[in-house]
Amino acid sequence: MSRFRKMTLRSKINALVTLNILFVLILVISAMFYIVVDKQFKETGEQALGVAKTVAGLPQIVEAFEQANPSLTIQPITEQIWKNVGADVIVVSNMNLIRYSHSNPAEIGKHMVGDDNEAVLKGRESITQAKGSLGYSVRGKAPIFDGNHKQIGLVSVVFLLDSVWSQLFVLFEKVLVIGAAALIFGLIGAYLLSGHIKKQIFNMEPHEIAFVTQEQSAILDAICEGIIAVNKEGNIVTCNREAKKMLGKEDNGLIGKHISDIIPITRLPEVLENGISQRDQPTIIGNTLVIANRVPVTLSGRVIGAVSTFRDKMQLEQIDERLADIGRYVDTLRSQRHEFMNKLHLIAGLIQISEYDQAKAVIHQINEEHQDAIHFYLARIRDSAVVGILIGKTHRARELGIQLLVSPESYIPEKCPHREIIVTILGNTIENSFEAIQMSSIKIQSPTVTVFLKEEDDDLLIHVKDNGPGVDPAIKDTLFNDGTTTKGEGRGFGLAYVFRLVSNQGGFLTCDSSSDGTMIRISLPIRRNVQ
Repeated sequence: MSRFRKMTLRSKINALVTLNILFVLILVISAMFYIVVDKQFKETGEQALGVAKTVAGLPQIVEAFEQANPSLTIQPITEQIWKNVGADVIVVSNMNLIRYSHSNPAEIGKHMVGDDNEAVLKGRESITQAKGSLGYSVRGKAPIFDGNHKQIGLVSVVFLLDSVWSQLFVLFEKVLVIGAAALIFGLIGAYLLSGHIKKQIFNMEPHEIAFVTQEQSAILDAICEGIIAVNKEGNIVTCNREAKKMLGKEDNGLIGKHISDIIPITRLPEVLENGISQRDQPTIIGNTLVIANRVPVTLSGRVIGAVSTFRDKMQLEQIDERLADIGRYVDTLRSQRHEFMNKLHLIAGLIQISEYDQAKAVIHQINEEHQDAIHFYLARIRDSAVVGILIGKTHRARELGIQLLVSPESYIPEKCPHREIIVTILGNTIENSFEAIQMSSIKIQSPTVTVFLKEEDDDLLIHVKDNGPGVDPAIKDTLFNDGTTTKGEGRGFGLAYVFRLVSNQGGFLTCDSSSDGTMIRISLPIRRNVQ
């Protein structure tokens, strides 16, 4: 068994095909041998009996029995007949089994050998196999009757087994030659087949293929990006763990299902049809806004499938934000340093000119602004994640020349309900307001974005208002659909993603827009998901 396992796939295929051909040839030749031998012996027996009946019916043979020495007449006749029909001997005898003819004249007048004459002595024809004076033979025996239908003797036509087998061996030699040719042809076919199979599997052995398959499966599941591959019909052939997680179908078998049944808004069929790659395309999969890449799989210039890789856009944005935050942090420190130095120079100048009361007032004002901000966030916005996004967007607003205000009526407890969703909503809606103000063709006096957050009864309310130009009426009715935007290709997924997040939590989202600005109102039920 260990030696068999060490055999290469090509050797196993060659051995298996050879054994199968050999087994079939043995079965066929054995069956043919049995059928031919049986048929040959039957035909020889029937031929012997036919000759015996013919000889027994010859008038010369019957009349010879009345002569004093019947063998003088019978011997020449039977000798001529057995030579013509190819028999080894024709024996004619009387009822006492005394021979009147034989191929060996010395045997004439002697008693017939063999115990197979009982039936023919009773007037019945028979075909037997027995040992005679010349050896084992096939015999056809027929009774001889006179004119009164009285049996006066018998005829035995003999075909020696050696003669029968010599004819069969000639036939078997031809069959064996044909069988050998078939075996050689099968060996050549097995060699070509095994070579073709090895070429198809890149000369790899089964255990190597199994290892590569397991390795690739482990690699796919270890990748943080979702990966889905489809064949040319659009049916899923590969789906890694991250993709199933994003789709919310970790327990369901996705292999074999059509991609459109799993992701209705997928654009993989387009890639299959035109063979053009799509890079860094935003889309929504399940409840996740992702950045997707779609690439056709080609073989010999033909598209045989497509692969889509995608990653959570928030994760990518977090990486970008971390890098951007570092830059902003440095810029903020630099600007704060300049601002602080300017204020120090102001205070120092006031002291030098002995304006002590004014210097004290400046110091008090700076301290009051700082304390007011700290007091507001500690008292009204107590969740650190929400404070973080608001402070980050405040710095962003200063860079853009926009004032970001948090309504003094806002209130968020220390453990904010729907924390991750709130952070996502604030990030998308505030950024949309910034972009609306920046892209306005009309100069806006005192550009402002106001945020209101408050827990009220069983709902968490979020309002984001800007004094931008408002939403384009052409897209107002489809504002929350995927890809609806006036900002260019690859945009228009932020509000659609927010709308889907809110709807999945059983909340409501509305948009009121006019030329004076836009108000996004969001209501999330607290009782459904309290952290």
